[in-house]
Amino acid sequence: MWERVRKVLAGLAVLVLLGTGAAGCGNKKEQAVEPAQIPVQVEKARLADVEKIAVYSGTLRGVEEAVAYPKLSAAAGAVKVVEVMVKPGDRVSQGQTLIRLDSGDLEYQIRAYEAQLAGLVAQREGAQVRLSNLKQTLDRTRFLYDQGAVSKSDLERAETEYEAAVAGLKQLDAGIAGAQANLDNARHSLANCSVPSPISGIVGTVNVGEGDSVTAQTPVATVSNTSRLEVQVNVAEAEVSYVKPGAQVKVYVQAASPEPFTGTVDTVATTADSRMKTYPVKILLDNPKGMLKSGMFAEVHLPTMVRHQVVAVPQEAVVAKGARRVVYVVDSKSVAHERPVTVGVENENLAEITEGLKAGEPVVVKGSTLIRDGDKVKVVAGGVDK
Repeated sequence: MWERVRKVLAGLAVLVLLGTGAAGCGNKKEQAVEPAQIPVQVEKARLADVEKIAVYSGTLRGVEEAVAYPKLSAAAGAVKVVEVMVKPGDRVSQGQTLIRLDSGDLEYQIRAYEAQLAGLVAQREGAQVRLSNLKQTLDRTRFLYDQGAVSKSDLERAETEYEAAVAGLKQLDAGIAGAQANLDNARHSLANCSVPSPISGIVGTVNVGEGDSVTAQTPVATVSNTSRLEVQVNVAEAEVSYVKPGAQVKVYVQAASPEPFTGTVDTVATTADSRMKTYPVKILLDNPKGMLKSGMFAEVHLPTMVRHQVVAVPQEAVVAKGARRVVYVVDSKSVAHERPVTVGVENENLAEITEGLKAGEPVVVKGSTLIRDGDKVKVVAGGVDK
């Protein structure tokens, strides 16, 4: 009897387990869901003007920039710096003293030249008296020779002495002129022992310190008027014909601001640089806030080719697939389709599509690297209905 009961209970347990398993399988089928949709942002291709941008680099400098040199004469030689009165970044006015030079050596030179000149002048006075006496002697000897009272050798001797005195006087005159020139140069150098600023502006560099020796060829400081700056770039021949004077361009100076400054094309060279085979283009920038400084690195973005009212998409919509370039077009069922396209002119924002896409078609602009052809997507932003 107990054996029969045990068999019945075992059978009931099997039925319960089978029922539970079947219920579990039924739940799995009921809980099955579609694959998750990939969120993307979509915009419609549109007609727009697309400019190609060429990027060139250069260095800012003041439109008005000058180097200060000592106004010393060559005869003055090297003169020591006794005081540097400015530092880089100081604002100075035209004529303001930048550097003071030692006047001691120049004052000594002036006294020496004055003494030399006085001695030569005294010698000339004596030589002039002697020449006058020799002239009288020569005239008398010629008279006596004509009368037969003196020999020809006496006349020749008188002529030789007179000519030597004339030559000596000329030599003294040359020495006096040289000494006077040296004296004038030394006095000029003494008057210029203060090196002034050639223009009003900002001191860019100071190249000397106290105790240094400088000459007329030593660049002691650079001063720039930085209220307006310029940058020169060398443009390739394939692009220079698109650059016109007066055009406004973006100039990026990362040292001053992440935002671009607006520059104006000032000049475009009509002949190429013989060495680099490029065309120098000069761009001017106003600097009212003083953010820009001479010597800063600048990137100039020059618009070149322009395509008017062409099919265009944001640059992020175009995806490189090896040698191909594609966009993803989203249909009415939110399915993304890979579409090969041909890209024309492009810049940092827009790309011209010459083949493969029509204006008004919705394309993925964000999330395109996460999807493949045929993927179901969820539009989270953009210009089409979600």
